Amino acid sequence: MPGSQNQGWHQNQPPQQQWGPPPPRGRGILGLAIAVAAGAAGLAVFWGILGIKGVIGKHWVDIDPEGTARRLAMTGGSGALLTPLSIGGIVFDLLTMVVLIAGALLIVLRKLPGAFLVAGSAVLGVLAAACRFVYYVQLDWSAPSEPYVAATLTLILGVLAILPPVTDALRPTAAPHPGGQPQFPQQPPPPGYGPPQGPPPGYGPPQGPPPPGYGPPR
Repeated sequence: MPGSQNQGWHQNQPPQQQWGPPPPRGRGILGLAIAVAAGAAGLAVFWGILGIKGVIGKHWVDIDPEGTARRLAMTGGSGALLTPLSIGGIVFDLLTMVVLIAGALLIVLRKLPGAFLVAGSAVLGVLAAACRFVYYVQLDWSAPSEPYVAATLTLILGVLAILPPVTDALRPTAAPHPGGQPQFPQQPPPPGYGPPQGPPPGYGPPQGPPPPGYGPPR
């Protein structure tokens, strides 16, 4: 019966192929990216304060040149390095601040280069701390802990910024399929359904001349 044939066709019908764009891969954690941006903004303020203090503050070389010379004679340090190291530390402080601000803004705008800017700021922060370390080694003094704390936090933040949960959250999403969802493929009709393919034998118009005795009188 047609009903039973139709039921059997639905039971034997192969699963339909799913069309459209593939399901998105595991996305990153946007909240972690925002946390990185907030941390970058906070560290930018920290580095900015260090740089401004270096610009407006007075250094021991300027306050007591003779005492500095005696100190260098005792420690064997190089006085010619003090000024370049002091200026280099200030420059790296301010550069770290600028790069962190730019990276934080780009992360908020969900731009992938922001993560790499935050990672690059870690290198600048380490260089700033290294300048201060070498500066105080010349005088055999203990350096203030603030630059080392700032450099360590910036290094940790730079590593977090390039982790896959952050970078995946900043990657652009795939564009939708043009023209909407495509149509599902048409399934072939079951046996016994669909338009007739041709008349069975013995039906339809005659295919040859009429037999003798048929047709109009001559």
